[in-house]
Amino acid sequence: MRSALGVLLVLVVAAGCGSNSARIAVKQLPMLVLQPADLPPAFARFDEGEQVSLDRVPGPRYNPARFGRENGWKARYRRPGTTATPGPLVVESRADVFASSSGARDDLSAYRDQFEHAVAAHLIQAPRIGDSVVAMTQLQPGNPGIRFYSIAWRDANVTASVTANGFQGRLTLAQALALAQAQERHMAAAAG
Repeated sequence: MRSALGVLLVLVVAAGCGSNSARIAVKQLPMLVLQPADLPPAFARFDEGEQVSLDRVPGPRYNPARFGRENGWKARYRRPGTTATPGPLVVESRADVFASSSGARDDLSAYRDQFEHAVAAHLIQAPRIGDSVVAMTQLQPGNPGIRFYSIAWRDANVTASVTANGFQGRLTLAQALALAQAQERHMAAAAG
């Protein structure tokens, strides 16, 4: 009986370790960002591919080799609109693959630091996406102002983010969150 319990305990521990050891490969990056079918037909993709030096943002995530990062991908979309257009007008989707899940955890912490120090930004609570999530909003002054929502999360050894902007009063957190959830479905499929 003891040996059966010991074997069962080993199997349970091994199964638990397996679920936390999912690893997403660099070659999957192009499918880890928002795809054209994830957005309404009015949107056109105007930039897509590997993240390059022009995509780097000053701050804790600036170094492309940070935390064992192996590579990153981005996709950017826009649509025509006026101050009366509801929803996002520009959407950016990013994904970064790390050698380990601890590197991705460190990168998500760096996202939090970046969001906390962004000008006129406020951290907001977002529903759970992936293994952990951080989100913020910013308002660029104007008449009307431009509202930004940025949501970043981690799945296994990958961090991802969606940033959407639109006119104040026309873009909601729920609309930005729907985009992040669409991207998360791609990541969950990649993690198997």
